[in-house]
Amino acid sequence: VTLILEQIGFAIFCDPFYFIMRRSSTLLKLFSSNDGEELQNHVKRSLRQGGFHEDNFSEEVMRDAYERFLAKNPDFPALNSLRETDFSQLDATTNYETGKEKKPEIYFDYTGAMQPGKSHVMRAAELQTGLALGNPHSSNQTSTMATQWVLRAEKAVLAHMNTDSSEYEVVWTPNASGACRLIAQWFDFGKWGSGAALAISADNHNSVHGIREEALKRGAEVAYLPLDPETLHMNRAAASSILTGDFSKAKPHLKPSMIPNPFSKKAGSGKKLFAFPLQSNVSGVKHSLDWIPYAQERGWLVMADAAAFMPTNFLDLSKYKPDFITMSFYKIFGHPTGVGALVVKKSSFRHLLRKQGWFAGGTISFNSVLASGVSVKAAHEMGPGKESFEEGTVNYSSFIGVYTGLQYMKDIEDIGRKFRAEIGLESSVEVVPEEQNPNWQGNTMLTVQRRVKQLTDYLLQELSELKHPSTSNPLVHIYGKTALNDCERGGIIPLNVFDSEGHPVWHGLVEELANQYHISLRTGCFCNPGVHEAYGQLDVEEMAKLLRRMPQNLRQIDSTRSQWEVNHAINASKPVDHKILLGCVRISIGFPASFPDCFRLVVFFKSLLTLDLARLNSKYEADDFQVINLHPISESEESSEAVEVGDVIGV
Repeated sequence: VTLILEQIGFAIFCDPFYFIMRRSSTLLKLFSSNDGEELQNHVKRSLRQGGFHEDNFSEEVMRDAYERFLAKNPDFPALNSLRETDFSQLDATTNYETGKEKKPEIYFDYTGAMQPGKSHVMRAAELQTGLALGNPHSSNQTSTMATQWVLRAEKAVLAHMNTDSSEYEVVWTPNASGACRLIAQWFDFGKWGSGAALAISADNHNSVHGIREEALKRGAEVAYLPLDPETLHMNRAAASSILTGDFSKAKPHLKPSMIPNPFSKKAGSGKKLFAFPLQSNVSGVKHSLDWIPYAQERGWLVMADAAAFMPTNFLDLSKYKPDFITMSFYKIFGHPTGVGALVVKKSSFRHLLRKQGWFAGGTISFNSVLASGVSVKAAHEMGPGKESFEEGTVNYSSFIGVYTGLQYMKDIEDIGRKFRAEIGLESSVEVVPEEQNPNWQGNTMLTVQRRVKQLTDYLLQELSELKHPSTSNPLVHIYGKTALNDCERGGIIPLNVFDSEGHPVWHGLVEELANQYHISLRTGCFCNPGVHEAYGQLDVEEMAKLLRRMPQNLRQIDSTRSQWEVNHAINASKPVDHKILLGCVRISIGFPASFPDCFRLVVFFKSLLTLDLARLNSKYEADDFQVINLHPISESEESSEAVEVGDVIGV
């Protein structure tokens, strides 16, 4: 599919950061026509009437709600003081640069980026400014000091996951995407036509989906594990069948013959790679860790994308042993950005084949200009082990921040355990005795996990109860399971807003309204198309019809506009109760989030009940999306027009 999508810029598969960075003046456009002033006043008046405006916001009501919340969650206050001391940037009422008054930030994009804690950043800065570090590609004193910090950070990363360097190694990357790229480039699938395969969950970040391109070029079959449209978990029957070797239930099943110019057509032994996220970055679903040994027992190597999982969960590598783990550290503790890791089981390093070709400083053990005149192949030699995958000088100054960040997470757990012990709850929490494993430093994410779960359950309950007073239709539809105390859901709530008649409201409008009150939400597809296609219950045939109707000039517009056009085409022929949005509003919770944050967010959504959402949505679409008009997908389309998989992927 990507061959066509790359040509037309199909926005479902595009990076939604275009929209976030755009921060367009949509509301200004929305209110720029003749009736704009009246409409603007209507929005402001309605939001005030809904109770969100400071003049009508009741601290007393919030305190009453908090007392009810505490009755269910007595250990929640453990980190309240940390919010006040370490995350004052969220509550600041004065602009740090201009000194002018501002509203506090109500932040709910923790899956996008964790906010950094002040004491962690200050500790990292103190160490950084007190040390003289040199390029670690040397052996002088400053270089040796830098190397020691690199090794210290590696040890801390492995200890955080309850393992050590005897079993795993850390390959430093710019981020989780960089780790995925290493797998895509260097995983040895074997020779073309050898039975090599990539099994990949439909729920995956685009950085993981991208591996399929290299897999197909190297002759591997690609089998997508479909999702259950209601729960958004991997369909257990289909996943079990595919991992057992039966690809008939894959949706879709791609073969190397579908793309031109595979690298090689020599027969050989093939390898199988299974890639899935431990937690979805869209739905918050925690896919079972038991899939790891299940796949390994059936001959698969396993790549676990832990980028969305690790900020609020503990990955115990003494119990579950994936072959490859990808992660980004700014998602865990906010600082530093620009550093991630591919954690590799030592016994699985042999499946990463660093081929001859382009190389960089640090990746080779030998190179000669003159020797290349004798034999290009023999002119250089790749370095051993992980060094051959770390191209150039690693971001060594950031490793101090990685080390202090992981220590910070341990300190947070110590605070939580102490608080629970003081109120008599510690005995109710399962704690593994440290003496059972000398490397065990405790589940450093338990306090974080509990706090995030408590706030998530509060939001799930409050938002799911919101109804339009005129029709009793729900204001929001939350995707995935909404049961409280569900250990299989993380701190992410994906939803869309609907007007009183049940029509979907464009998620971009919801974000623009939230922006007016300093509420940071995330909207779009979040670089994960599979989840949206699953809850929309789209299939390959419908997607094929849609692709045939995509106009060429869609290439020249941004991803937000493209998403709207795609949704318009999909929904034009659907009845009201079957209309969907590909893309949604994502609320993601992190441990710095407070109860007042969540209460204000609920009040904001309650305020939407007082708006004429149908009118606002119509005006928003008319002003921003009025040029391109796609032909709707119709049931009356010629039935004789066959839809072949080859057509879909552009062969």
